[in-house]
Amino acid sequence: MQYFRFILLLVLFSLTALRLPAQAVEELEHSTAEVDNLLDNARGSTSDAETYSLANQSLAIARDLRYDGGIARALVLMAGVCARTNRTEEALQYYLEAEEKLNAGGNAAPLMLNKPTLLAVYTGLGDLFFQEKLYDSAQRYYRQVLELSPQQYPVMEKAADARLLDMRFDSAEIIYQDLIAYYKAKGNNPKLVQIHQKLANAYSSSGNAGKGLYYYLSIEEIVERHGRPEEKAVMYNNMGKQYATLNDYPRALEYFTKAELQCKFITCDYIQVVYANIGIALHNTGNTKGGIDYLLKARRLLETQKDWASMANLEHLMAGVYFSDRDVYNALTHNNEAIRYANETHQIDVLTNAYRTAADIYYQLYDFEKAFDYYKKYLILNDSIRLQEQVRQQNIEQQRTLLSAAEGQIKYLIARQNFRDLELQQSRYEQERLKLLNENLALETERRKDEVRLLQAQNDVDQARLREQTLQALQARQQLRLAAQQLDAEKKERLIASLKQKEQVDYAQRLADSARVAQLRLDQQFQQREQENFKKFAYGLGGLGIIILILLGIGWLLARRASRRLAVQNRKIEAQKEQIELERQKSDRLLLNILPDEVAQELRAHGYATPRLYGAATVVFTDFLNFTQLSQTLTPEQLIDELDECFLAFDEICEKNGLEKIKTIGDAFMCAGGLPVPNETHAVDAVKAALEMLDWLEQRNRQNPKAVLRDMRIGVHTGPVIAGVIGKNKFAYDIWGDAVNLASRLEELGEPGRVNISGATCEEVKHHFHCSFRGKKEVHNKGLVDMYFIEGLVGSNGNGSVAKVRPTS
Repeated sequence: MQYFRFILLLVLFSLTALRLPAQAVEELEHSTAEVDNLLDNARGSTSDAETYSLANQSLAIARDLRYDGGIARALVLMAGVCARTNRTEEALQYYLEAEEKLNAGGNAAPLMLNKPTLLAVYTGLGDLFFQEKLYDSAQRYYRQVLELSPQQYPVMEKAADARLLDMRFDSAEIIYQDLIAYYKAKGNNPKLVQIHQKLANAYSSSGNAGKGLYYYLSIEEIVERHGRPEEKAVMYNNMGKQYATLNDYPRALEYFTKAELQCKFITCDYIQVVYANIGIALHNTGNTKGGIDYLLKARRLLETQKDWASMANLEHLMAGVYFSDRDVYNALTHNNEAIRYANETHQIDVLTNAYRTAADIYYQLYDFEKAFDYYKKYLILNDSIRLQEQVRQQNIEQQRTLLSAAEGQIKYLIARQNFRDLELQQSRYEQERLKLLNENLALETERRKDEVRLLQAQNDVDQARLREQTLQALQARQQLRLAAQQLDAEKKERLIASLKQKEQVDYAQRLADSARVAQLRLDQQFQQREQENFKKFAYGLGGLGIIILILLGIGWLLARRASRRLAVQNRKIEAQKEQIELERQKSDRLLLNILPDEVAQELRAHGYATPRLYGAATVVFTDFLNFTQLSQTLTPEQLIDELDECFLAFDEICEKNGLEKIKTIGDAFMCAGGLPVPNETHAVDAVKAALEMLDWLEQRNRQNPKAVLRDMRIGVHTGPVIAGVIGKNKFAYDIWGDAVNLASRLEELGEPGRVNISGATCEEVKHHFHCSFRGKKEVHNKGLVDMYFIEGLVGSNGNGSVAKVRPTS
């Protein structure tokens, strides 16, 4: 019925809109300036009712004037008011009609002039469908906004949100990465945290806890650097919940404790939540008593705040803790409190769970009758909740269906209305054309009469012009005679002036000659006086120089004695400095043998080294075949010599290819590329080093037939890792992460003399090495994993062939 009422409203609107242009523009006496003024007042109003009224008035005037730009802007304002007041169908109608007015005729010039209005229309339509959870339609309109104006970053974020809510995580992540790059360049850290939080929540809720943790770690890095204490407290609490979701309760407890510590110095309105989280974490790490103490602290706070809704949840939580600790009587007490608070606050979901817990508790107490009663109540409430949810989902789906159908119906009615408007406009144009034709005929008659009058006037003008030109010719002849006389007079005056000028030049030359003779005499007298003064100055300067030389000699003797004493002291100081420098170099070499250069520098500067997350690194594992059986046939000295020879060669290969040796575990050798300094070639460097290790082992087998360690497997994988220093007194640089485990599995599933790589590594090195697909192999805790063998380096030998490395036997 609601849908049919909406269609009837549209028909009435169409008929009203068709009647409006029937009035003549002359009778309305309006202008586009009046429309624009009304729209400006509507935009400046703070009242939705006033905005709607002014926009409606401007819409009526704009329709009479056939002013499409004003019509579209008025419709956008009215649609915005309808959207804010939950009149979705009316808002959709106004937005679609505005879109049709702006796109009418397909002309690019009006489109560019009305671009801001069109952007507002597409954004409003996208927001309407997003609000109704019709994410495909919302993305369609957001995409049109971005096609018109790619720099609309708020709309770009809405488009990403729509894809995220539509469970299209990968495409949403691509858009979010562009937004992350933009906000990072702007230094907008709150927006960066918000976007990372969306991705972290989405991946965590979809079951991909590892990727969710990756984005939570990114949030931690941003907040640790730029966040306020309040933001750090919230971040620590959220990180703790994420680790709790991963069942890593020790790490969760660590972050909850940090949140509690922050709240000791700032005001936290949610400290009771932190206490509850710490309590659950302590319980799950085995410290149930400490966990209950924290839950009781949260309970006392909620009682003080009289937050009975939260009390219901907390009481049920405490009942679960006691029940899991086999303290059924305390569990029953707190569960009864949870039922009471849930009934008072009408929390059906909490009440349902409490009934189920009560059934389990009475079952443990062997009170099967009460257990059965509570289980019946649980089933009744659970069925009621499920039925309400189904009804709610049906209503939502029905509303979505109606809205989707309304979009097409509105467009159809707008098209019909436009067709009728065109017919009416065409008839009015025909009437105006006939009227103009009659006016043109009358004007043509008047024009011919005017032409006759103009010809007569032109004849009179020509006669007057002829007489005027004759008088002008006579005047010109007289002026020529006068000009000739004036020219002769000017020539005579110039001759007299030149003679006077020559006489003045001769007089000036005579004066200059007499002045030059007088100057020469004065110069000679001045030079004589200067020579006498110079002789007196030279005698005085010589005496002063002798005195200065005597003083310099005495100073030189004193300085020589002092310099000898300073030289002896400097030699002693330099010897001490050399000894200190040798000791420092020894300690630096020792530290660099244990840790990478960058980590060692940080450790020397600060006394500690911060663990770091690397988004992409390549891990290499090697392992000798039958090492356990072979080691039983060798003496310890022989076994150490074999391993030392191999691992020294592997160390040199790692250093040559820019890899970082991590550690050796028995006969296993582990190294990684892309850390501690990130680079773009770590995958290629790692595979190249693995091939060189196999080549070295093959060459050693040929040169030393008695070698015991002859066959080796290698596994390589590329992925995110965490690297840092562990230990307090004896430092060790190590790496952790899923990439390390998968590289170890790849080595175990490899073959002797072959480099076994994952699909991620293959994507990084496929342009440098020839990879052969082995198929999907089952890996513990990872499922099926794509695996490849490295067959050789891809290179041109003149005929396009591929250089291959043969595996050792």
